[in-house]
This record gives sequence, structure tokens and C-alpha cells, in this order.
Amino acid sequence: MPRKPQDENTPSKESVRARSPTMADIARLAGVSASTVSRSLAGLPEISEETRIRVERAAQEAGYKINRHARSLRLQRSAILLVLIPDLANQNYSDLLMNIDRAAFELGYGIMIGHTNVDLERPDRLADELFTGGIDGILLTSGYCPARIRSRIENGSRLPVVRTMSPTEAGSGIASVQIDEVEAAADVVRHLIANGHRRIAHLAGPMTELVSQLRRDGWRRALAEAGLPEGQDLLLPGGFHLEDGKAVARRLIAAGTLPDAIFCGNDESAFGLMTELKRSGVRIPNDIAVAGFDDLTFSQVFDPPLTTVRLPRREMAEASVLYLKQMIEGGASLEDQIVPHELIIRESSGPGSPHRDRS
Repeated sequence: MPRKPQDENTPSKESVRARSPTMADIARLAGVSASTVSRSLAGLPEISEETRIRVERAAQEAGYKINRHARSLRLQRSAILLVLIPDLANQNYSDLLMNIDRAAFELGYGIMIGHTNVDLERPDRLADELFTGGIDGILLTSGYCPARIRSRIENGSRLPVVRTMSPTEAGSGIASVQIDEVEAAADVVRHLIANGHRRIAHLAGPMTELVSQLRRDGWRRALAEAGLPEGQDLLLPGGFHLEDGKAVARRLIAAGTLPDAIFCGNDESAFGLMTELKRSGVRIPNDIAVAGFDDLTFSQVFDPPLTTVRLPRREMAEASVLYLKQMIEGGASLEDQIVPHELIIRESSGPGSPHRDRS
């Protein structure tokens, strides 16, 4: 719906806040008609998403209190999304959750949190409320999916469930919003190759997790493209935690030989690896280059700052909440949405010393 131009009679936000705002005030602030404001605040489907968001922002700025409970009763929905999070202490998930909460509010939803690493009984019980009307949809942020939800999907049910940030297997029946994990990992390794590194190892995450398998595949893809060896000694079993990186570093030091570079499956394991290497007198990137995956806050201030893939947490949150809303309202087909990733180049992946043997 085209936006109506504002004129000199449009009230300022401050003047509207000074009294009880009316729908006519909100209409003038948003540049739409009063009837559009009424239909938008009622949650009626004929209003476009862009217009509805603009109207709600104008209402909030004017101090108009939107009765979301009354609207959800009219629509016979709870207006609540369940977000299943494995680890709230992990910055990836805390940042994602913050962006999900903001995106959900913008679209007229509240969120409920199920912490799956603490106790599966409670989040599974919360997920059951999808069948009783207590929640409208579920956002998965890891490979975990409650048994009853998974069972119904495997039996052909179409449920409003979206997985984000964590990859999902093809044919799983679960819609997803994610990055291309394989290509993102390959981009890191291509960068290391462009910096002159030839023996490039991969500190892998747990191979029981799909994300670890995909990042390993990206490492292999880039090596194959460049005609470089993927020797068995270059695939380093590890994990996603600090201690995993430290353990791999100790094994390398004990073996007495270092690869030119190591691509770590995530930033946290890279921090552990780099800490232990530096403790043993190894210089980064002079003696060995290191790169990670995630772009956690500390990646830019670590010594040296870490080259990594930036996960687009805000974009994934916004896209997944919007996608879930469309599924709830019956207007979305089952598909995977790919959000662009970004390679962040910092000092840790530099070319190293010119005397290093690269044969």
C-alpha cells in the first residue's frame, strides 16, 4: 500500500505523547489512513508486512498501547513462539536470541525460551503446547528437535517449525534459515591458500554434528580446488571448546611439526589452540596461521586478532522469525533459505615468515 505524504498538519511525536494518541494521530505519523491503522493493529492479513511494521512503530513512538492479548484472541492464536536454545552462555546463541526477541516483537509475537542443554523434559513439554494452542510455532537453533515434533514431521505433518543458525539435513521436513556452511568454510581455506599456505590442517568439531561435517567438507573442497593434499595427518579431531583447541595444540607441539595453517571449526577452539601454541613459544602468524568460524566478540581483540567467518546472526534471526510467521499463517512453502556469510580477515591468517618451507 503506497505511503501517504505527510503535511504541515502532521503532529510531532512529542505533541502526540503529551496526550492520549488516537488512531488518526498514528495514521498521520505513519503516512497511512486511519482504517489501515485499525486493520493493521487488529492483525488482519490483508495488510502488508511493511505497512504493519511501520504502523506499529508509529504507535509505539506515539505511546499508543497495543493490546496484543486482545488481538491474539481475535486471531485465535497465542502470539508466542518457542525458541529452543542449547547454551545461553554461548555468545552465538545469546546474540541470536536477542535478535530473535526483537524481530518477534516487531512482528507482533512474544517468545518463550527452552534451554535444551539443562533439561530436555521442560523444553519438550513446552513444545507440546504447539498442539494445544499455547504456542504458535517453534524456532530450533541446534540439531535437536523434540521427539513428538520430529515424529509428526517424519509422518508427513506440516508443522510451523523453523531451524536457524544450525544446518538441517535435506529432506528432514523442517524449514531452515542458514548460511552455506560448506562454501563459508571453503572461503576461509581459499584465503589461507591465497596467503601462500600449502599444508593446511583442520581442527574439526565433533563429527556427530552436521555442522562439523559441513565445515570439514568445505576445507576439503578448497584443498581439492587448489590441488593440495588432504593428508590424514591434517584432519585434527577436536571439538568446539577451549580445551579441545588446547589439546590439539599440545599434540602438535609433542609431534614436533606444525602445518602452515590451521582452520578451526569455530572461534572458541581457535582461542584454545592459539593460547597453547603461544605458551609454547609458537608465533602466530609467523610460524603458523590460524583461522576460525563464528566471529565472536573476542575474535577482534584476541592477540593476534582472529580471521574468521562472521555468522549473520541478526539477518538469520529476522529471516527465520518472518518465515515462521508466514508458516503459522499458512502462506509459506517448505524450503531452505540461505543467508550470505562474510569472511573477516585479520592478522592471525597472515602469510607468516618468508623463510618458512612451503614445499
